[in-house]
Parts: sequence; structure tokens; C-alpha cells
Amino acid sequence: MVALRQRLAGRLRRLGLWLRGVKVQWGHPQPVKVAIFEATNADYLTPLCAGVKNIVIDVPAKTLYLSWAMLGGVVWQLLRGHGVQESYLAVLLRRLQPAIVITFIDNSDLFYRVARINHTRMRFLAIQNAARYDVVELPTEKARHIFLPEFACFGEYEKDLYTSKGAQVGTFYPIGSLRESFFRRFWKSTLASGAQHSYEYDLCVVAEASPGWNKLYPGSEDAIGRVASYAVRYAKEHGLRIVIAGKRDVSPDQVRAHIHQHDVELAWYEKYIGTGTPITPRVRDQFTTYGLISKSRLSLALMSTALREAANRGCKVLFCNFSKDPRWDFCVDGVWSLTKDSYEDFSERVSQLLAMPEQDYLAQSAKMSAYVMNNEDAAPTYVQLEKIIADALAG
Repeated sequence: MVALRQRLAGRLRRLGLWLRGVKVQWGHPQPVKVAIFEATNADYLTPLCAGVKNIVIDVPAKTLYLSWAMLGGVVWQLLRGHGVQESYLAVLLRRLQPAIVITFIDNSDLFYRVARINHTRMRFLAIQNAARYDVVELPTEKARHIFLPEFACFGEYEKDLYTSKGAQVGTFYPIGSLRESFFRRFWKSTLASGAQHSYEYDLCVVAEASPGWNKLYPGSEDAIGRVASYAVRYAKEHGLRIVIAGKRDVSPDQVRAHIHQHDVELAWYEKYIGTGTPITPRVRDQFTTYGLISKSRLSLALMSTALREAANRGCKVLFCNFSKDPRWDFCVDGVWSLTKDSYEDFSERVSQLLAMPEQDYLAQSAKMSAYVMNNEDAAPTYVQLEKIIADALAG
């Protein structure tokens, strides 16, 4: 009994610390049909809700809704051994009574824990946001903590990956990338009627500036930097047009941490390519990275999700893992993957891909691209997600 009181007291202290600097509002919002878990990329999710009443739940919370009933519920969850944040969010969701909770942060440990508490009361749908190299490197015992009642993933590869790791996933929907489906709609709308696609660049390097990564993954920063330095050298030697698609967002309404600022990205790449090759900044609502890849004959990176998406729409891509760490290898071997770190091998492979007729490349990569990214123009990902959410609302 003493141990139980001490554990509860400790969790209540953590709750007190959590409340610091957070606005507390007595009461709670009215019930909703859809709850969006975490504000990140919520603007991609709200259009899927068919205009029904929804709420975006900030994580960490900016406003805490409390009532005597909620406090009692939180204390009960704490007594059952749950943590402070998941206890509060689980109780809040019970008050909101949504038919479905959706998130674009599919690798959120907090989402796993809240879903585990509440999955018998409402549906939980995670929509894959990025390639899951973090799951690849998870030990099996830790991967078993993944709890996704419903998972809208990129393709069959995720089904194989999560199953092999022992993750707890109820239903897989291998329906491709939501962001990619929005880009295809945007791209189609911006092309002039009857206009023919043409290439503006020969090479596109998808930026992956990673300040501080060496602390976790020794040598990873240099491995990423060499992709850019090799590509710039190759372009100069062969008189080719090259563009570097910036990863850091410069949209005026985007708030990012210091490491995600464009000037940090420029300074990071300057160590590897100098200042002679400009980095085109990313403008999120214009799908800048996707557009530059589509305008390029060949695009390169170490592990960019944008390359997987591009391969699925027929673009030539080359994943270059020069880190000697097999965790970062692309999941399917082929002409689109290079792991030997030498400029000579890089040059030979790039020349091979640039010379390869597009139909030959598509024939070789078709099975791979469908396996890792199952977008279909006839059934866009956003349409399929709208149906999943509509089914939850009707049920």
C-alpha cells in the first residue's frame, strides 16, 4: 500500500510539473466526431473529415481541460499504472466521444499508449508519415510496444516489417502516401492543359541535412554529405544541370526548431559542397521538393521518403547509403540502390541510370515501387482515407 501511495504521489508531482506554463480550462470541449491527435500536419487531415465536427489535440497540451469527473478518471488511470500524459488524454478522449482518432505521427509512443487504453471505446487510425527506419533498428522487445489498431501504411513492405518485429497492428491499409496523393492532385492542377512534361534538371539531390546525427549514428553526417558532394562533382565533370531540393521549410506560417531552419541547412551543406550550388528552399504548400524531383532525370538521397514516393510515380531514383551501416540500406536491392562508397562506383551507377531508357527503368522498378509505396491514381490515398473515416462515422 505504501508503494502504491508513493507511486501515485510521484505521478501527481509529474502532473504538477506538466501543468506549468499550460493554460487550464475548467470543463471540457463538447463531443466531436473526429479527434486529430497532435497538431503536426493537421491541415492534411482536416480535409479528410467531410466537414464533420472535429478537434485537434495539441501534444504537448497548450490547454488542459479539467473537471472533477476528469480528475477522478485521471487518478483512476494512474492507479492502474498508466503515465500522466496518456491518462489525461485517454480521459479527455472519453469525454470527447469521437468515433475515430487519427494521427499523422504514426510512430508516436504516446499515441500507442492512449490507443491501448481506449481502443475498445473508439477507433484509432495512424497514417504513415515517413519511411520507418526507426522501426527497422528497433529491437524486437521494444517493437512489441507498438500498438496501432488501424494503420494506413505506404505499402506491403510495412506489413512485412511490422509483422516481423512483432508489432501489434490490428488492420493494415497499404494505400500509399497521403502527401504524395495530394502532390499528384496539385501537380495535375498546375500543369497547363495539354502540356508535355519536360526535364529542367539532370540531377536532383534531396537534402537531408542532419546536424547532430553523428552523436547517435557515427559517420552518418559525412555519408549524407558525400551524396551531395559526389553529385555536384559528377555534374561539373559532365556539364549537367543539378538542383538541391531543400528540406527545411521557409513557409511563413511554419514554426520550426533551430535545427530545422533553412540557414542551418545551408551552413551544414556548405561543409560538403561549398556555396557554388544553391539549395532551393522548401515551400510546403507548393510541394517544392516533389516538383523538383519530377523535373529531374535522376534524383538521389540516402533514405528520403520523397524518393520512395517519386519512384512510385515513375521517376528514376538512387538511394546511396555510404554509411556502412546496413540499417540505412534501402529495403529492396536493385539498380536504384548503391552501398559501395566510392566516387568511381557512384559515377558508373549514375551514368548507367541516366543512359537507361525510361521504359527499361520502369520495367525493372515496377515491382519494387509498388511494394514500398502503393499509391494509385485511380484510387488516391486521400479518397481511401476519406472512406475509412466515413465508415467509422457511419458505424
